[in-house]
Amino acid sequence: MTLKFDDEKTLYSLIDLNREEREQKIRRYVDWVNSVVEQHTWPNIEQFRIAFDLDNSFSSSINKWIQFALKKRVQILELDFSKDGIHHRQKSCYNFPHELLGINRGSTSTAVCCEIPSLNPCVYLGLKSIRVLHFNFVDVAEEVLECFLSNCPVLERLSVFHSPNLVNLRVVGPLIALKYLVIRRCNSLESIEICDANLVSLSYVGNEISLLLRNVPLLVEVSISEDCICNNFIEVAFTQLACCLSQLEILKLTDQIVPYKRDRIFPILANLKHLEIIFEEDNVCGLLQLTSFFRASPCLHRLVLYLQMDYTKSMRRKIKYKKAKCSHNYLKIVELVGYDGHTSDFELVKYLAKTAVKLGKIVIKEEEEEGPWRKMARDVAMQKLKEKVPSAIEFVYR
Repeated sequence: MTLKFDDEKTLYSLIDLNREEREQKIRRYVDWVNSVVEQHTWPNIEQFRIAFDLDNSFSSSINKWIQFALKKRVQILELDFSKDGIHHRQKSCYNFPHELLGINRGSTSTAVCCEIPSLNPCVYLGLKSIRVLHFNFVDVAEEVLECFLSNCPVLERLSVFHSPNLVNLRVVGPLIALKYLVIRRCNSLESIEICDANLVSLSYVGNEISLLLRNVPLLVEVSISEDCICNNFIEVAFTQLACCLSQLEILKLTDQIVPYKRDRIFPILANLKHLEIIFEEDNVCGLLQLTSFFRASPCLHRLVLYLQMDYTKSMRRKIKYKKAKCSHNYLKIVELVGYDGHTSDFELVKYLAKTAVKLGKIVIKEEEEEGPWRKMARDVAMQKLKEKVPSAIEFVYR
């Protein structure tokens, strides 16, 4: 009942092959999936996952796989045509067919979805079982996504990555069951509208867009990484989230450093328990910015800081903390990503230990592909740090 067509070894070998060898490997993968699909006799399946570097030239086979999964009343449908960010092929990515869902191409109304007589009844019934949808390097149109949202009564999780022609996305209406929405690097996207919906979690990574939120009483987790061109990322984010800031429990504002502005007024994040932001080391205003977050988040329990260093500076400046004094009574866990034991890192940890009066744990998370020399230097720095901070604080390495 679980069909996961992962061939990671072959996928990673494609980059070293010539065109003919590559096409041969891909054809072998397609034949493998076709063979399993044709021989499968079980009436239902729980999960159907395709994870390989395929493009629109294989649309005939991919269409059949999707129809197969829907007829089997699949619960988790994943079309991942790139593995871990690798996308070797230069042709156009797979275009999800409107016709498969009975959509009149070019229409913007979900009322036409799944209602024309030509739609296979088994496919229509298959939509009723889908709980999870994941698209990566799939050209999926707004009408297709709205059809899924309107006709999948138990669809709770939707993620769309690298869809090149998706322009607008609407999640509107209390009848839509969606609770978790993840959108990443859809470069043509201009707007996301979420109104009168049951959404619990929203994650967006990509270019700056128009994000309209209205009447989303269940939304408690938001992650935004926008490439703002006007250096006002925090203002844009707070404006977009204005209707739900007071109810958020988890907020992640990553991918851009939040510049400090003396006259900025932070809204009160009354229920915020988990915060993730980028912290620029050796920025004399960085701690003032962090202090503003502390004062606006009285119930903050966990803080994750992604440490970034500007290596263009010729000299490191010792950060002054006197103006950033404050006291926080709820913060218990701090996670530092990219800690390397420099003076600014050392001073930051001492500041956090003094500010968070009930701090019980500091988690040091290694960066990906951390070299042995850097790990050794960090370990030495951590040993010195332990001697300076209260012994009650536990240090954890990950």
